Amino acid sequence: MKIEEHALIKNSLGINSRCKLLVTIESLEDLPKLKSHINGSEDYYIVGEGTNIIMPNYFDGIIIKANFNHIIEDTENNILKVGAAFNWNNLVKHCVSNGIYGFENLIDIPGSVGASPIQNIGAYGSDVSEVIDSIDCFCLETFQFKTLSNSDCKFTYRDSALKGSKFLIHNINFKINRNSYIFLNYETINKYIGEHSLSSDELSLKDVSEIISIIRSRALPDPNKINNAGSFFKNPIVAIESINFSSYSKDKLILWEQDNKLVKVGAARLIELIKDKISKYPNVSLYDKHCLVLISNGKATQQEILDYASEIKYLVSSTFNIDLEIEPNIVY
Repeated sequence: MKIEEHALIKNSLGINSRCKLLVTIESLEDLPKLKSHINGSEDYYIVGEGTNIIMPNYFDGIIIKANFNHIIEDTENNILKVGAAFNWNNLVKHCVSNGIYGFENLIDIPGSVGASPIQNIGAYGSDVSEVIDSIDCFCLETFQFKTLSNSDCKFTYRDSALKGSKFLIHNINFKINRNSYIFLNYETINKYIGEHSLSSDELSLKDVSEIISIIRSRALPDPNKINNAGSFFKNPIVAIESINFSSYSKDKLILWEQDNKLVKVGAARLIELIKDKISKYPNVSLYDKHCLVLISNGKATQQEILDYASEIKYLVSSTFNIDLEIEPNIVY
């Protein structure tokens, strides 16, 4: 266990953030020792690579970082055991190289493996919940080890029971699927295949991952080059009759039909239609290639980012009667 006082907290939005105490967990034996640092009055937060969080300038509590970086293939049970600190994109590349299906559409998503189930990361028609068998955790309330099944996690669209829970993830058990099924039923994937006169039946796992990587790079900025937290708002799911079409007709929006007369609405399109009304902020703005991404010049505070997001939410709500929900976790 490594302990640092007033440590700088790395985050992809480039917020200059520090914490009272940074505790790095380096072995399973370290986890029970957390009990001596955590008590009822001490705030704490678990971070991975800091790619999906909005940090305050100072967190008056304990930041916990788990440093489990293993990857082990259990061939007998068809399970891939991966440590929470393992880089997500490196996992996807490993699976593509080793003929393991189900990860290819999730290439180039920044962050750690341990953070992936919390908001059930997804892209291009796939979600991480589809490839998770179970999750090995340590409970920071009972200070006991626990394994959660896929159903225990209660995965939904960009959410799970893990969000806001007391569980520190140290290992995720992924299903190993070597059946050659690739999910291509997504508009931008099909558009790329058509534009390049490719045959869907002849695409390999590597081909699909490379196509998605190209598509993603055209729309989303690399957090190593431009400060951002990825998609900043969830695509809202609402009753279609509740949408206000007085300013823009139905055909101007992107709608995906759901069950029970509900529709999922493309949040990027909503923001694109109102973006000219957003005030100019000195340190935060919309990414010019994708309206769902907020970018920072490295000088923005948490408050400035949240103020900017609040104005977007207000404009979308007053125009369409749709409430947007912020996707990254806000740490107070």
